[in-house]
Amino acid sequence: MLGWVDHFQYYGPLKVELLEVPEVLLSSIVLTRSEEGFERAVSGWSKFGTLNVVEAVYAYVVQARKGVLDRRGLLEKLMSLIPSATELDILAMQRVLKLGLDITTCDLGVVVLSYIPVRGGAPPPRFLGILYELRRRDSTLYIARNQGGPPVYDLETMCIIPASGEGEPHPLYDAYLRGFKIVTEGTPSAEDLCVAHKKIGARCRVFKPGVF
Repeated sequence: MLGWVDHFQYYGPLKVELLEVPEVLLSSIVLTRSEEGFERAVSGWSKFGTLNVVEAVYAYVVQARKGVLDRRGLLEKLMSLIPSATELDILAMQRVLKLGLDITTCDLGVVVLSYIPVRGGAPPPRFLGILYELRRRDSTLYIARNQGGPPVYDLETMCIIPASGEGEPHPLYDAYLRGFKIVTEGTPSAEDLCVAHKKIGARCRVFKPGVF
């Protein structure tokens, strides 16, 4: 399965041709690399994205495939785009990276923490790992260094992890705060820890806050 779409209009398995539909692209959980999916996702992204960001990410993925850019170089290039990107650009970028290279920024060493304010809610606390704080429309994105502990596979958020300063944390945010490394590359084994969308049917150990 290429992935799953978690959108009220397109809820179901991800079909490659639907990646050109912005709503599908932005709500898809991509599980594997796909050349056709990569091209279609870039086409879909260009319909709403910041064009210089879209074009640059496309070029960087191609260069990484050819070995012109190593992972460190790719991360540096992507980070240079962050200040001019919208929140939708960042959502789309993670999916394009997964389709093109089977990775997200999590696998390059950087996580995206997403805070959407609600009435009476508090933002996540500031900590040393934050590289950028981007206030975008109704949300704030924190670009932060990934942790170095045991891996937890993200099969739910595409490395854009819901974060908050109060209430029960999202399992991936809890894992991150406790030093686990969030990863998306490859497929988890039955022994690997993961947080997965219920419809994916992943065969891995479910990470639960306070258990591991």
